[in-house]
Amino acid sequence: MPSQFIAARSSRHRRACFALYKSLLLQIPHVALPADVATTLGPTNPLKTLIRNAFRRNRRYNSPRLIVSALKNGYRALTLLSRAADPSTAEHASVLSFLRTNQVRVQGVLARRAAEAAQEQQMSTAPREDRVRLLTRVSPAGALPVVYEPTRPPRPLAEIPAGVRRPPTLCDTLGVPFLRLRKPQPRFLERVLRQKAQFRANAVERIGELQDGDLWQARMEDVWERAVARLVASERGGEVEDREPATYEKTMKTVIAHYGRRLDVEKEDMIARAKAMWDIVLAEKALALEEEKERMAREGREGEEVKPKVWRRPVWDKRGSRALAKEPDDKVQ
Repeated sequence: MPSQFIAARSSRHRRACFALYKSLLLQIPHVALPADVATTLGPTNPLKTLIRNAFRRNRRYNSPRLIVSALKNGYRALTLLSRAADPSTAEHASVLSFLRTNQVRVQGVLARRAAEAAQEQQMSTAPREDRVRLLTRVSPAGALPVVYEPTRPPRPLAEIPAGVRRPPTLCDTLGVPFLRLRKPQPRFLERVLRQKAQFRANAVERIGELQDGDLWQARMEDVWERAVARLVASERGGEVEDREPATYEKTMKTVIAHYGRRLDVEKEDMIARAKAMWDIVLAEKALALEEEKERMAREGREGEEVKPKVWRRPVWDKRGSRALAKEPDDKVQ
């Protein structure tokens, strides 16, 4: 059985590739390029960049079919460049046409990357002056029950880019309510939900640690303090004071109660936020139904059942291959 051919370990193959690479680079200075093509993408000659990228892209080829095809393309490019040294030939015109087309493509890629980088830099949870809060607290600070209201009514249909209103869905993650507008949800929303859930989990874990371990240690410390106080009083011939001073156990219970109050306050706040978010969902559903009725009336479909558009993807029925679109219900999810 013949051994497997590995191109990178063949000295003859490597010498042939290096010879072709050097020959292509030696032909580049003989091809005259105008200024708008030679230096638009940088100080390096664009032909040199294309040749280097092609060899780097094909260096891991190990299939004889791919290797032969790449070498044939390289030899054709060598012939093309050698003939393009004369500016009056058709080969020279084809080289310029290809470089200009590639220049437009590269500029488009660079512009798209710059836009994506700018968008990632703008993704921040920090407050912005031009951003309107989703909810506004209408109850006074410290007053119970906590009451929130939507900051503004639903947007008109003209301000929605898609032109079709899709009501959001009220969801929760470990008790933290939020409105799901699309899937997949934004990364910064995942981070905020994860931080809030982690905060509650850490508080609950800390309460458990205080109740199980630290509270018992505080009681033992109080026992020791009382024993020492009795010993000192007996040596001095006095009596132990009847009043009970502040003890370690009381301090530890105060800390546990503080953690519990923080969790209760946050729970009441999240419940109030969920109620206000549910009002937003109901308002969006009502507007979506009205707009769908108007659209069906314009299309002459008054007798059909009105169903608003939803963001949910179709759910496949396990008993068949038919996709069933889930409709939003009136329950908090």
